[in-house]
Amino acid sequence: MPDIAFKDMLKKALEMEEKGYKFYIDSAKKAEDSVTKKTFEFLAKNEIQHIKIIKVFYEGMAKAGAFPDLTPDDTQDKASEDIRVFARNIKDLKEKIKPSENDKEALEFAIEFENSGYSYYQKFLKKSKDKNLAKLLSFLLKEEDRHCKALMNIHTYVTDSANWYM
Repeated sequence: MPDIAFKDMLKKALEMEEKGYKFYIDSAKKAEDSVTKKTFEFLAKNEIQHIKIIKVFYEGMAKAGAFPDLTPDDTQDKASEDIRVFARNIKDLKEKIKPSENDKEALEFAIEFENSGYSYYQKFLKKSKDKNLAKLLSFLLKEEDRHCKALMNIHTYVTDSANWYM
């Protein structure tokens, strides 16, 4: 039977991903330039995927009394294709955008948010002795890292567009 701390961790992970989704949706609506808007829309879509995976994992754990094995479809790495499409769209928009101070602040908050998620998952990965839980946490760590890198890249564009490249 999984430890109560890991059950609570999964609940909090679900809450964090739901908050991330809400933040990205709200920020996309408020974004003043199209690159920031597309970035937040892209990340909101990813948060939905994370929410679904955590729910599948949690529900499987509740039914079986143990951490379930995630199927390859649950954690399939579509990241590289998503990033290529996303980068292509951003390059097309580069000449049309004028970032605002609000967009910069939202990006900075998002970077902090993703970093805190990374630290949270990393802490529990170090404690995990279950290979299935470790697989889930490793997937979430990779996703948080990927999001942070994308956000830092867009932040660089917003703060130093003359030297930006993707």
